Amino acid sequence: MLRTFTSRVSGFASHTNLAITASTSRFFSVLTPTPQAASTTVASPSSSTTPVTGVASSGPGAGAGPGPEPSINLLRNQLRYYAVAEIKNRPYLITKNDIIVLDRLKDVSLGDVIELNQIKELGSKDYAIKGQPYVSPEYYSIKATVIEQPKGKMVETFKKKRRKHFQRRYHIKPLHTLLRVSELEVKAQ
Repeated sequence: MLRTFTSRVSGFASHTNLAITASTSRFFSVLTPTPQAASTTVASPSSSTTPVTGVASSGPGAGAGPGPEPSINLLRNQLRYYAVAEIKNRPYLITKNDIIVLDRLKDVSLGDVIELNQIKELGSKDYAIKGQPYVSPEYYSIKATVIEQPKGKMVETFKKKRRKHFQRRYHIKPLHTLLRVSELEVKAQ
């Protein structure tokens, strides 16, 4: 059984476009940014609620209310993190020391360190920060190292036009790039 609870967060929607999610084994709570309420609650792993307050954000259309700092601090207190990174318009769920196999990146060489800055979601076992569409890079630091650029398995493509005596077999080895996630940290606020 899955229940969904929604609370409103005011103020920081126009500044950071963040939403924080707290999940337990049976409950899932989503906080969506809107300028309606002045405070919000987050479900903690012990099924009790904890009030979240913060500093009002600045900018056009920002009202007084909580900022993203308490959300980041809740996430920072966790032991392990994950991120949903978008690389070449494809999402990858990554953690620290993961190896990512993706299509060949042409402009990198072995040993290059790449900073991943298109992160759709950043989270842990209990909390997650979702970007709309991306989380602001000031809250995290994610780096990956190019460890290999191999060829993949042989792929056969068979083309045929019936009754035309046309049959072709094409064999290709797709090119890949392997990245190892060397750093995945949530920055202190």
